[in-house]
Amino acid sequence: MISDQIRYIISQTLQYLCEAGGLTLAVEAQTAIFSVELTKNPDHGDYSSNVAMVLSKLAKQSPKQLATNIVQHLQDPTGAIRKAEVAGPGFINLTMTDAALHEIIPAILKAQAQFGRHPANGQSVLVEFVSANPTGPLHVGHARCAFMGDAAARLLSAAGYKVTREFYVNDVGSQVKTLARTIYARYQELHGEAIQLAANAYPGAYVIDIARVLQKEDGNKWMHQPESVWLPRCLALGIAENLKNIREVLGQAGITFDNWYFEHSLHDEKKVSKIIEDYRAKGMLYEATKAENSFDKVRREDSKSAQYSHQQLGGTFLKTAQYGDEEDRILLKSDGEPVYLLADLAYHQEKYARGFDLLIDVFGADHAGHVPRIKAGMQALGLDDTKLHILSVQIVHLLKEGKEVRFSKRAGDIYLLEDLLAEVGVDVARFIFLMRSAHTQFDFDLDLALKQSNDNPVFYVQYGHARMATLLKRALEANQPFMGAEKLHEIDLQKLCLPEERRMLMKMDLFPEVVMLAAKNLEPHRVIYFAQELISEFHSYFSKYRHSERIISDDKALTQSRLALVAALKQTLYNALMLLNISAPEHMQPSGEELLEA
Repeated sequence: MISDQIRYIISQTLQYLCEAGGLTLAVEAQTAIFSVELTKNPDHGDYSSNVAMVLSKLAKQSPKQLATNIVQHLQDPTGAIRKAEVAGPGFINLTMTDAALHEIIPAILKAQAQFGRHPANGQSVLVEFVSANPTGPLHVGHARCAFMGDAAARLLSAAGYKVTREFYVNDVGSQVKTLARTIYARYQELHGEAIQLAANAYPGAYVIDIARVLQKEDGNKWMHQPESVWLPRCLALGIAENLKNIREVLGQAGITFDNWYFEHSLHDEKKVSKIIEDYRAKGMLYEATKAENSFDKVRREDSKSAQYSHQQLGGTFLKTAQYGDEEDRILLKSDGEPVYLLADLAYHQEKYARGFDLLIDVFGADHAGHVPRIKAGMQALGLDDTKLHILSVQIVHLLKEGKEVRFSKRAGDIYLLEDLLAEVGVDVARFIFLMRSAHTQFDFDLDLALKQSNDNPVFYVQYGHARMATLLKRALEANQPFMGAEKLHEIDLQKLCLPEERRMLMKMDLFPEVVMLAAKNLEPHRVIYFAQELISEFHSYFSKYRHSERIISDDKALTQSRLALVAALKQTLYNALMLLNISAPEHMQPSGEELLEA
C-alpha cells in the first residue's frame, strides 16, 4: 500500500534527522501513530500526513517547523514522491509520481481474489449471531443481525483471524414450553377437539404445520395423555422443525454455521450449577429480598425491565454493580429456580474455556441491557472482559408503499425473512442491511429495493461491475483484447495520467486498509461505502470521457493501459462484493438505458 510506503519514508526521515543531530525525539516517538490519508482536494496533493502535529511536542518544535524539517530531508531513495509541501499549521501534503501509482495495477492483478485479504495472524475468534429462539421461523426482525454477523465473520477471516461461527439455541425455558403446549393444542384440534389457545400461545400457522407432522408420525398416541407424557415429545419436535426451517432460510441467505450450541447441554453437563459454585467461591453471591446495590429507577410500564422486575425480588444475587452494571442481578429465585441470565453467563464462561482469543456476540438492540450484565459477570469470574465484544444492532423499519410493515410472532402476523428474500433477492437484502452502521436505525424501502435503476444502491454498484466486464468483452470483440496480468510488463501504464485515473488508482490501493478497519471495528458498511465511492468515481470518469478519451480507441497502447485499469477496478470491486457475499454480475442491462459505449 502506498500509505504504508509513505509511513516508511517518513519514519526513515525521522530516523535520519535524529542521527544527523537535527532532531531530538523521545523513545515513545518510535511507536507514535500518525495518519496518512488521501487528500479531499486533489489540488492539495495526493496524500496528507499529520505526523508533525503528532510529534511536535516530543520534538520540541512547532508543527510547522517539524513539517518543514521533514519535507526538506525526505529519505525517498525510490523517488516515489514527486512533491512534498507543508500546508496549514503543519500538515505535509505529498504528490506521488505516476510510476509509483501505476504499481498498484500489477499488485492487484497478481493477487487477484486475494487482493484486500491479510495473512493469518494466529488468532482465533468465535462469532455468535442470530441465535433466534427456536419458537418460530426467522422473520425480518432477525435479518439485520443475521447479515451483520455473517459479514463480521467474513471480514475477520479476511483480516487473518481463524473464525468459528456459532448459533446458540435456547431450547430450555418457558418459551419453548409454551411452544410445545401450543403444538399440542393444535394437535388436539387436528383430532377434532375444540380448543382455546392460551393468551401467551403462538398462533402462527407454522405451529399447525408442526402439529400435522406430529399427527402424521405419531397418530393419536398423545391424545388424552397428561402433560408430563406429551410435553417432551412436543417440545423436541417443535425445536427440531423450527431449526430445520431456520437452517434452510439461512442457507438461502448464504449463511452457515460451524457450531449449533444447545442450551440444554449446559444443564446436562452441570455447567449452570458449576458457575454458581464458581461465583460463590469468589464471594460474589449473596442472599437477599432485593438487590443491595441498585438505584431507584423509573421504568416504563411497557418495558421489559418493568415486566420482569418481580424476578428481582428475593433470591441469590450476583455482585455485578461493582463491575459497572446499574444494579446487582438475581441468578436464582427464592425457590432456587435459575433465571435466564444464569445460563447465558454459563454459556459465556464456556466460550472463554474454549480458548478463543476474541469473542464476539451480535445482539439485537432489544438485548442492549444484557450487555453490561454479561461483561460484569465475566469480570466477576476473573476473566478478561476486553476479549468479549458485543455488537448491538439497531432495529430496521421495513417500508412498503410508504407505510411501515409490522410483524409479531405472538400475534401470528409475521413478515418472514424467506418472504423478503423471495421478494427482493439475497443480494439486495444483504447489501441494504449492511450499508449502514449497526448502531444506526434506518428504513428499508421495499419499493426502492425492487427498482432497476441508479436510485437503487445495490443496482448502482453491481451495474458498475457489469459495465467493466462489458468493456473487457467489447475490447475482445474489437480485436483488442486485454493482454492480461502476465503481460503487464508490455503495457505502457505511464499513459494513465488523467486526474481521475490517478484518483481511482489511489482509491483501489486503500482496499486492504478498508478491510482491516472494517474487521477491527465490526463495520461492514465501510466496505459498502468503499465500493460505492469507487464505482461512483468510475461512472463519473466513464461518462466524462466517453466521447473524448474512449477506453477502447485506435491508439492500441493507450487502449491496453486503460483496459489494465478497468481490469484492476473490476477485480477490486469484485473482491469487495465477494467479501460480503454479494454477487458481481458480468452482464446487466437496465430498462430504458442506452447501450453501453466503450
